[in-house]
Amino acid sequence: MPAHALPKEISVSELRTLRTQAQGLHVRLSRVSLVDAVRAVCGINAQLRPAMLLALRARIGELQIEDVEAAIATGHILVRTWVMRSTLHLLPAEDLRWLVSLLGPIFIPKGKRRRLQLGLDEETTAKGLNAIRAILKRTDPLTRGEVVERLADRGVVLDRRSQAPIHLIACAALSGLVCLGADREKNESAYVLVDNWLDRGKLLSRETALATLARRYLEGYGPASPKDFAAWSGLTLGDAKQGWELLRGRDELIEVNVEGLTLWSSAAKAKPLSRSTRSSSAVRLLPAFDTYLLGYSDRDHVVPPKYQHQVYHGGQVVPVVLVDGAAAGVWRYERKGKRLNITVRPFESFSRSVQQLIAEEAEDVGRFFDSPVALSYSQRGW
Repeated sequence: MPAHALPKEISVSELRTLRTQAQGLHVRLSRVSLVDAVRAVCGINAQLRPAMLLALRARIGELQIEDVEAAIATGHILVRTWVMRSTLHLLPAEDLRWLVSLLGPIFIPKGKRRRLQLGLDEETTAKGLNAIRAILKRTDPLTRGEVVERLADRGVVLDRRSQAPIHLIACAALSGLVCLGADREKNESAYVLVDNWLDRGKLLSRETALATLARRYLEGYGPASPKDFAAWSGLTLGDAKQGWELLRGRDELIEVNVEGLTLWSSAAKAKPLSRSTRSSSAVRLLPAFDTYLLGYSDRDHVVPPKYQHQVYHGGQVVPVVLVDGAAAGVWRYERKGKRLNITVRPFESFSRSVQQLIAEEAEDVGRFFDSPVALSYSQRGW
């Protein structure tokens, strides 16, 4: 085995370090590497704007909220749309078209039943998509409420209090028609035509797109399995395995074993950990729905099984205190005037060194939100 190759047998600790290192959760990326940080994890979950911002903060040193806003609104180098798991993500703009062309045909049919429940049969949906194209071609960006008003003018009447409008907009996004543009005041989402907002991006054949997504996933989440890839992406297990086989045929996969579990790593990224990396400790305050917490079907190496019910419950993925790649507690924050109150609830007791790193993380959250921080610990649930 070459000296630079990843050992065939690795420990759980090494597995976690390889994963966090790939995600910028072991050593942060520089502030100028914003797009690289988003690309490294194939997109940041963007269901909740504060969580999206905190996920970026956890991976990028000295990041400012204005950096993210400028990349979206001014530079158009980052963009939000529905992709993996039919969920809203922040992506490098250059990846939108090929990702949507791969995933849209999977998720649009899957959403048919819910659209029908909301009164969006195939005829109404098609009419709505054509109307959205015409509306946004002449006037964009528009908020959801503004889209609903203009749809009504064209004979597509939706109850703005229901989920029908957002499901129609998501269908338009998965069709490659729209994406989110710059937010309005008070961070209200606004929608634009992809062709108006972005330069023409690359389109890939389905096979090339599947192999590209599998490669990107392994580079950002590996070592991992096809089942992990399917759970993270929303692809069928059959498609995930096809992606694996495409990489295997190109000699891009390396098999590793972790305490009897067989996983795979990207050959391009399969390098042994340095002594300094193995010995250094990393603590991060990860937000709700962080992509690291959603990146695997088998989550036992991310959150210890006996604590998973405290992290994954009721359709929620709560913020966690990540210590060396494993969830070691949960946390939350709330504003009290100008102050940011951060409360941490450990699963087990923290060492003094970990407490110090948590304090540094809390201070950085305060820096990011431009607020003084009060950090406290609690043993009570919430």
